[in-house]
Amino acid sequence: MTLRIIQVGLGMHGFGVAQAFVKHSPDFEYAGVVEINPARLKECAAVLGVAEEVSFTDYKEAFATLTADAVFVTAASPYHYAICKAALEQGLHVLVEKPFVLNIEEGCELVELAKNKQLILMVSQNYRYQNHVLSLKNAIGEVGKPLFVQAQFYYDHFGKDYQQVMDNFMLLEMAVHHIDMIRYLFESNIRTVSGKTWNIEGSMYNGHPNVQASMELDNGMPVFYLGSLVSKGLASPWEGEWRVQCQDGSIHLGDLGQGYGVYIVDQQQNKSYVPYEDGPLPDSKQGIHSVLAEFAARIQDGAEPALSGRDNLHTLAALIAFADSSASGLVKHPESYIVTN
Repeated sequence: MTLRIIQVGLGMHGFGVAQAFVKHSPDFEYAGVVEINPARLKECAAVLGVAEEVSFTDYKEAFATLTADAVFVTAASPYHYAICKAALEQGLHVLVEKPFVLNIEEGCELVELAKNKQLILMVSQNYRYQNHVLSLKNAIGEVGKPLFVQAQFYYDHFGKDYQQVMDNFMLLEMAVHHIDMIRYLFESNIRTVSGKTWNIEGSMYNGHPNVQASMELDNGMPVFYLGSLVSKGLASPWEGEWRVQCQDGSIHLGDLGQGYGVYIVDQQQNKSYVPYEDGPLPDSKQGIHSVLAEFAARIQDGAEPALSGRDNLHTLAALIAFADSSASGLVKHPESYIVTN
């Protein structure tokens, strides 16, 4: 069964997602598209093969007019809440790009609305379907019990207009991937967080593009994270660079001599590289390809997605808790931020 989807937001990222993923999905066909810029709407719709009569600048009009099963929100993150709410109220299943929303109260409200409407609400945390991440997860346990984790990410990012004025920019726009990876890799939520966010002189950002964070997982394991989106010089791959220290060796996601990937190092310093071509997923199933496939499957069977909005509240709460810890200097408990039935 092919489902009908409305995509909202055809900016640089949204149009890229449309071309590379939605257009090639075996599970979805376009019911219509929405883009606030009329000239860009016309141009993008033509490339995607979407007719002018199902192309809209107003998402509420599109939701009320079109016959569709679902909405994919790829608009800028400050607009996620309003678009998701309108779609759910119209009886449409929702897939939304990360970050889910910008504050935890809005996230909790949307999760409850989806529950009451018996609709699927899912967040596109696509790194969970990247082979480097899957290979790292599969390697955990190869050299004993994990003891602690160190992760880092560096990049010099020229922010979009809305990103330049966002609060908690690095946390919500980039660290969201890495914090969600932590929860996924170790199948554990985050019990406590403490950390610091900051800006640098001459930065284009109003909010803080740097974050240093310490956390303890529910399973008791400590995790340390350092990330920056204003780091000139050597950049990190998007998934970051990781060391999982274990009882009998270490597991790395980085470049230890054979290119970026997963390495296992034992007590005798013997290093083995996990070949990328041995990854669990073919390229046609990586990233948003698998996100869309899961979204379609959950619409059809009604089960809770692994990437549900309810699950993503735990990632969002950790991010907000980091920001509050930075402002207050106190240790914060992410689960205390989540209020749902």
